[in-house]
Amino acid sequence: MAATTDFLGFRFERGSREALFDRMVGMSARPFGYVVTPNVDLVNRAARDAEVRALYDGAAVHLCDSKVLTLMAKAKGVALDCYPGSDLVADLMNRGGAGQRIAIVGPSADDWRALVDRFPGVALHHIPSPAVMTPGSAAWQTCVTRAAAAPWDILLICLGSPKQERFARAVGALRQTPGVAWCVGASIDFLTGRQVRAPRWVRACNLEWLHRLASNPGRLWRRYLVEGPQIIRLLMR
Repeated sequence: MAATTDFLGFRFERGSREALFDRMVGMSARPFGYVVTPNVDLVNRAARDAEVRALYDGAAVHLCDSKVLTLMAKAKGVALDCYPGSDLVADLMNRGGAGQRIAIVGPSADDWRALVDRFPGVALHHIPSPAVMTPGSAAWQTCVTRAAAAPWDILLICLGSPKQERFARAVGALRQTPGVAWCVGASIDFLTGRQVRAPRWVRACNLEWLHRLASNPGRLWRRYLVEGPQIIRLLMR
């Protein structure tokens, strides 16, 4: 059985990146499950929203997405292994898809073409989705049904949280064959160039959050400067 560590109500998967990668890919041969990648924002959200908490509790795997979380855990005497969803997806693509059939929901048609051009050797399948898709709508249900029936081993759901976790749960209710869904947010954006990821040295200094804030302050200032610090209350419980 895989090792996990409990922290702030999540059971984070433990192991080296190589071991975690093999484990996440290996889930494709098992009955459907979905992988979530909690960071500080999502831990806070789960603490205040029972529906979001249930979505995370329903996941097969919690993979730590945040160096900041690992530092907070270390301060409490808890060891976590960070493997951001963006790195996980980049590793999958750079390894030719690891022999898996990969379907993706979220990217636009233009971003999809850019991804195919960059990774021509990967078996990719696009599941089109509207730019705005409300959970429970007719467009939502159509997309969920297509995703559940499509031929894939790994489904990358790039819709933002908690929409992508809702989508994963809905797919799981219909999926009749093995496969794993990874809820990985903007990971494809970094591969297509829609967003620019922080340089390696910035990530090594645990400052990727600051790079993202500087790149998109209008969207992220509240998340990082107002809501993010609320995690301190959770740590003090």
